[in-house]
Parts: sequence; C-alpha cells; structure tokens
Amino acid sequence: MYLAAIDIGSNAIRLLIKNTQHLATPDNLDTIYPDEYYERIPLKSGIDVFKNQRITPPTEAILTVTLSRWAKIIKRHQVAAYRACATAAYREALNGTEVAQRVGSASGLKVEIIPGQEEARITRLSYVPAPEWQNDYLLFVDVGGGSTEVSLLRKGETLFSHSFRVGSMRYLCGNQSADEEQALDRAMADILLRTHDHPLHYIGVGGCVKFFRKLLAQSDTDITIHVARMREVYTHLCTLTPAQISDQYRLPMERADILTPASSIFLRIAHTLNVPQIIVPSIGVRNGIITELYYQNKDNHPI
Repeated sequence: MYLAAIDIGSNAIRLLIKNTQHLATPDNLDTIYPDEYYERIPLKSGIDVFKNQRITPPTEAILTVTLSRWAKIIKRHQVAAYRACATAAYREALNGTEVAQRVGSASGLKVEIIPGQEEARITRLSYVPAPEWQNDYLLFVDVGGGSTEVSLLRKGETLFSHSFRVGSMRYLCGNQSADEEQALDRAMADILLRTHDHPLHYIGVGGCVKFFRKLLAQSDTDITIHVARMREVYTHLCTLTPAQISDQYRLPMERADILTPASSIFLRIAHTLNVPQIIVPSIGVRNGIITELYYQNKDNHPI
C-alpha cells in the first residue's frame, strides 16, 4: 500500500510517497526506497504573502502545474490515501482560500489550509520518544518560513501548543512583528517556570536545524547538537552573505538565505530555556501525514 503526503509550506512544497511494506514502524521516513518518491520544489510562497499579503499569479501557476504533475505520480503509484496541507503563507494570504480551491480543482487534489496547532500536531506524530523520558517534558519547536509551532508535552498529554507568527521568511521580507517575538519570549519564559524541576528535552524541527545536525553531529546516528557549537556557527554565518553561505557550506541559495534567520529563532528559544542541546529527529509535516495515514489504513490492508 502506498501513502502520499504533500506539504505546501512558505519556503518550499514537498511530495512524499511511501510504501507501507517498508515500514516496520513509521519512523525514519526520510529514507526513500527505489519504489518510493520524494520531491522538493523551492516555491517561496512566503515572499508573496509577507511582502504583498497575497499569493501572486506566477506562484499560483507554478503550484498548479506542480500539483497536477504530482497527481499523475500519485495515480501511477496507486496511492491508497493522501493528504495535502498548506501552512502559514496560505493561512495568512488574503486570497489563500481561493488559491487553494482553484489549485485543488485544477489538479484534482484536495488542498487543505491547516491551522498552526494542527500543523504542530501532525509534525509530532512521527516522533517516538525514548522510553526513559516518560516522565519528562518534551518541547517541540518547528521553525518554518512563516511561523514557529511550539508544543509542550508530558506523558503523552499536550500541555501547551501555539503557532507564533515568527519565521525565517518573515525576517527576509522585513515582515517580522516585534509583538510576536515578545509573545514567543513570554511563552518560553512561562515554560521555563513550569518545567524547572523536571528534565526538558528540546526537539528541533525544520531544514535549518537538520543542517546543523549534519554539520555538528559526532556520528551519522547522533541526532543531538550542542547549543554552544550551534551559536559559534551562527556567529560566523552572520558575517557572511547568502551567496557566501551557499558557497562555503554547499547549500542552494534558496536554503542559504533563510539559514541565519531560522538559526536565530532556535537559539533565541534555547537561550530563554537555558538548555545545552537540541534533539533533531527526522520529523516534519510530511512525516506526520504519512504516520497518521499509516495508522488510519493499516487495519484495512495487509502491511
């Protein structure tokens, strides 16, 4: 059985198709087998919205063509179930709902614009914490182009979940609100007070923090990064232009230009919480969609 996830983000759009025969448990979903499919298109919808409050016709055209092509790929894989989710840029765009409807009608794929809390919930689904952490606090921080989703969990219960309008693309567009930054700071200070007498595990989500894991982890299986080392690299990044970051770290420009602002958000939270490290598993919206579809459909199909 094949399952598909489409993540329509502020900085990029992604299609992930997974074969459930490869899933003993739905973890490490970033491993792509030959019969599966993954594609990422750097469609920066956030630039449209955070500068002009609207998805522009060229962006809508690219999204329509891409999703129409992806619909054919999904059909070719005989996908049993899929979900296509649009996030912060489409939540905020004045014409987001209309664009989603037109693109969905043209491509034949239903496109949902999901709230920030739903985005946070989906993202958490594919993460399995260590058994010894059952009494500890887990703080999930997903930094995207248009929003930062923060969730605090303990013993499987969600104690706090909020989507802050703080994101890397907003900084690039000069659209970042000081009030939203302060709201994020206050929320982190409250979480620090709430968790001060128990272990707190800071779990980072997003392409930026995965870059740091790859750069700073001590082995291929190590998914933790030390905040002090991340801050050293960030300080160096601040002295470079996006073109220099791209050249020095061999990153495409569409990733290099958001690396510094995204890093600053992760470090801002780490500073408030006074945590020494960030755990960086391979999770995200696309992984969570596949996980949820897996459990919804596994009883109806032989796995």
